[in-house]
Amino acid sequence: MNTKLSKWISTTIVGMSLLSTTGYAQNTITVNPTIQRYLGETTSELDRGKYMQAHIWFGDKEDQDFEAFKNEYNISSEYKGSRRFWSPLSTVKNGKRPKVKNKYNGERKVQPYSVVTGRATNFFYDRSVDYSEADVSEYSKDLAAYIAERFKKDWVEMPSIYEPYNEPMVHAKDLYPGKGKKNKSDKAIIKISESLRDIGQAIHAVPELKNMKVAGYASAWPAFEVGDFNVWDTRYRTFIDIAGKDMDILSVHLYDGKGLNNSGGRRSGSNAEAILDLIEAYSYISLGEVKPIAITEYGRLVDDQPGWTAKNGKSNYHPIENSQAVRSQMHLAMGFMERGDNIVCAIPFSTGKQSPTKKFAKAGLWTKGEDGGWELTSRKYFFEVLKDVKGNRVHIGSDNVDIQTQAFVDGKQLYVILNNLNEETQTLNLAIDELKGLKKVETKRIKTYVNQLPELIKETSKKAPSTIDIAYGETIILTYNFSKSLPTKKKEYSTKYYASEYLKPIKANEANTFKFQNVLADAKGSAVLRLGVGRDHGKSLQPVVTVNGQKVTLPEDVIRGYDQHNRGKFFGLLEIPVPADYLKSGENEVNITFPDSNGRISSAVLKVIGFSKKNS
Repeated sequence: MNTKLSKWISTTIVGMSLLSTTGYAQNTITVNPTIQRYLGETTSELDRGKYMQAHIWFGDKEDQDFEAFKNEYNISSEYKGSRRFWSPLSTVKNGKRPKVKNKYNGERKVQPYSVVTGRATNFFYDRSVDYSEADVSEYSKDLAAYIAERFKKDWVEMPSIYEPYNEPMVHAKDLYPGKGKKNKSDKAIIKISESLRDIGQAIHAVPELKNMKVAGYASAWPAFEVGDFNVWDTRYRTFIDIAGKDMDILSVHLYDGKGLNNSGGRRSGSNAEAILDLIEAYSYISLGEVKPIAITEYGRLVDDQPGWTAKNGKSNYHPIENSQAVRSQMHLAMGFMERGDNIVCAIPFSTGKQSPTKKFAKAGLWTKGEDGGWELTSRKYFFEVLKDVKGNRVHIGSDNVDIQTQAFVDGKQLYVILNNLNEETQTLNLAIDELKGLKKVETKRIKTYVNQLPELIKETSKKAPSTIDIAYGETIILTYNFSKSLPTKKKEYSTKYYASEYLKPIKANEANTFKFQNVLADAKGSAVLRLGVGRDHGKSLQPVVTVNGQKVTLPEDVIRGYDQHNRGKFFGLLEIPVPADYLKSGENEVNITFPDSNGRISSAVLKVIGFSKKNS
């Protein structure tokens, strides 16, 4: 949030700080590298493969530039790319299906972290048919079985994730002739969801395909709050109700606005958190489990260049506008890393080698240099952030909700990543425990500017800095090098508990009650109440909160990032620290009261951090 207001209450947001709520200066980052941190009960190690991705596909094609890219940024030599538009459904033309050949037998192996996708109009191909009304149930099951058979018997490049359709709901109008009415789109969305259900069932019925997971529905523009959450209700909720149990993974696309000044607003920060929490919460309520999530596209939208058209031969690449995505990709990726126990992959939308005259050259990871050869664009700086980072998560905390943090230990190295969502430069106090044996600190800063190309700055010091300035959109990677391997003295675990209700209307001075079952409390730990809220601008974002009858004191800033002033309304997450001794093991009751009417509480999640596993 763009504010200079002090933030004296220590929070556990992202960093899961174990500090008390008084006595510490604002903007303090605390790190204890000897406390190993777990997301859930088992996820501690940084899975680099989940995040070191791009929307590219080289397959088995030999490409020296691609191999050099992987070598430079410590990406697995086995990496072939992340997402492509090619699957058995892509080969079906106007309902005609190529013959299936018997090339393979037995269990199919898959390419890790790879996603294949396609278009719903390959499934619903006849433009003269009103699919919103037609009975296509038998056809749908038959075509789904064909897709499964091809994957089983003759498909060469097997993905780890099959995402049948790319952004199908925004194209629901293509499934019936004429402009139609909204109710036709709603019916078409039901047909799309039913076909996804059929595909999921067909894939799962083939034991040889057990290594390939089915994902959907690749939601574009998840403005769930629009129309008092009508977009959520008619799209993602409908999809989960119909096909959710037959999906292994739920997928979504998250983008900041476009242009140099984020026209249309940003999702990074509180909005993205609220979207993902709503998906998780409803998955828990509807399916009885929190389904894993794949972010199969994310980053920042880029405008076409003035005067460019698909066939006029003009360049659609602008180096500064292309570079703006680095900022958005890092904002979002830092949030995804904090969900590492439930995120299966996150693919930033940076495209491969395309002539500068092609449409998506504007989002390229490569462009043509002055000598005519391929060279990496500024989007390489996203990979520079995680280039050397590896190891297990360790304890890190921030008392500024706008500063995103991650910390990892690998042997003699401690890696600390800091990212600033605040529109103003922040001065951070660095409180690092266990600095005995420190040899040097390497500082790497990546600055993404609005009106000039990004800048990479590297520095080395023999002493650990006590303070550091970080500009808006800047990412800093601090590498602390020690003479001996850092020991693990303690382990902390985080658990998310989901309320059984959601989308509760907000009425002035009337409490909304949420109950959380089977909580494992730890008086020495900490907790955060995560409230998704959709409200008109100008309405209160500072509710009265009680936990088991005890009033919680809210920090003045509980919104990660900016206030969403350039979006139609506010839809974001309020991240509220809760004193650990307010909780009890078993059932916990939370009451939320706003002083004014309007909008809804979209989700309520209680995140508890302690030193015991839930099942121990």
